Amino acid sequence: MLTGKRILLVIEDQNLDRILTYLLKAWGYEVIPCPDGRQALEIANRKYPDLILIDAHLSTAPSLALCRSLKDDFITAYIPIIILIDKRQLRRDLLDIEEGIDDFLVKPPDPIDLEIRIALALRSANHHFHANALTKLPGNRTIEKLVRSYIETGRTFSLGYLDINNFKSFNDKYGYVAGDHVILQTARIIVSAIKRCGHPRDFVGHIGGDDFVYLTTPDKEEVIAQECIDAFDRLSPLHYSPEDRKNRSLKARDRHGRVCEIPLMGLSIAIVNNASFKAHSIHQLIETTFEIKNFLKKRASSNYLINRRVCDAGRPQRARLEEAYDNELNRRQTHLRAKSFKPLGQIMLETHLITERQLEEALQRHWETGQRLGEAAVSLGFTNEENIRRLVEHQVFFVSADTAHH
Repeated sequence: MLTGKRILLVIEDQNLDRILTYLLKAWGYEVIPCPDGRQALEIANRKYPDLILIDAHLSTAPSLALCRSLKDDFITAYIPIIILIDKRQLRRDLLDIEEGIDDFLVKPPDPIDLEIRIALALRSANHHFHANALTKLPGNRTIEKLVRSYIETGRTFSLGYLDINNFKSFNDKYGYVAGDHVILQTARIIVSAIKRCGHPRDFVGHIGGDDFVYLTTPDKEEVIAQECIDAFDRLSPLHYSPEDRKNRSLKARDRHGRVCEIPLMGLSIAIVNNASFKAHSIHQLIETTFEIKNFLKKRASSNYLINRRVCDAGRPQRARLEEAYDNELNRRQTHLRAKSFKPLGQIMLETHLITERQLEEALQRHWETGQRLGEAAVSLGFTNEENIRRLVEHQVFFVSADTAHH
């Protein structure tokens, strides 16, 4: 019976790898091979395995240090890890083995023991970890627990709440499969921004649907938000048909049945930090982010805003605050228009570097592996790195239709 679960095998010993691969496939698991321990964290971040099986005898990376690294990363922290270890090594490392490891088996593992331990580990993970089924990011319970611990310990932090504008209209027209691609790509954009611009201990969670959160520090909140918006605005138009992309909108019926023009999707990011706003509960924090998010949703374009209110001083103060928010967005919009640019996929189409069909295949590879779109096109053999480099370097291609009108 097929399980649909994916197991990452971090095994250098070819004989052991061959035996384990045969057994796991016979039990219905999908096997992700990793013969080099130095690549394990990167592969786990990209492939999202349901369980990781590690040989304690790795020459390329200390296995216990690898386990700790996997548990320190927010993407892989909740993936169960089983280590295969010699009986002699088990005695020597008995104290260290608890850190970063969920279970162990003495080598060579008995097939029945291995099958049972894997099944139990997966069942336990499903019970304790409430991850989103699509993105594999931590879900509501984990987010709430972490934010609550930050508030209770007085830790200084910033919470970014991300929501996709006009996602429902896109989903209604193009279908849930296309909608899932947008959500998966958005998750990868946020994770990538955190990895590049944030701290190692920062966190990304998926509340559900098109709602995400990230936790960082006040000094990183804006650069992460801008990085997310830049990437989203580059890539999201590629989910539309050429006609909708050209019109920068799609036709849809509103709740009254009237046909109207719906702008392309954008990203709204509401940011609250406790450096100036002392939230006493997670509910107070979420209420504030929702207030900012609802204000941002009135705008068609992508934007972010940081809470400027120290305390709620009633309606008059809230009106002045909204006016200040509006002025801030207007100032920032001029800057955003000046630096706007076309998606790389659209440029590749317009310059006849790839075809529509090839772009669809490259996008599929991008969604599945997290590769950048240009890298995906190169890896599929549709073009070469030199062509991609030339497109990126020639700034004339990066002037958007909006910019051309200003």
